[in-house]
Amino acid sequence: MNKPIKRRLRLTFQTNIELQGELDSYEFSTEGELYHKGTQDYLRFTETFGVDKNVQTTMKWDGEELTLIRQGDVLMRQTFVQNKETLGRYVTTEASWETKAETEVVLVQWPTIQKPRGRIYIRYRFWLAGQETGSHEVRLKLEEADD
Repeated sequence: MNKPIKRRLRLTFQTNIELQGELDSYEFSTEGELYHKGTQDYLRFTETFGVDKNVQTTMKWDGEELTLIRQGDVLMRQTFVQNKETLGRYVTTEASWETKAETEVVLVQWPTIQKPRGRIYIRYRFWLAGQETGSHEVRLKLEEADD
């Protein structure tokens, strides 16, 4: 059995959310790991919210579905499939809600030896507990980390 090869990446994560003409944005940079297991690719990194809230984030890609999995102070699982509606779940210590995404675009380009930069782009409309939260654009810029 071969152990999956892990590659360190630097990444910039940017989200833009538009709801009723209002735009909300946030961005952060961190390092993560990209590895292949079975027929799927995994990108894993840590998100920090506020002063002391950390969430381990995994993006799983099988060539068609991109699944976002967050574990830590927030639990979330949401799959994105281009031109499809998908259901998910968002959980905090206070409550658990169903989520829904209507995904317009999913683009995944991993860095390669020939092209050391990659990207992930998702554009979707999102609902939390039946309430629309707006149109979301998520962009990740990926780059091979120097050892």
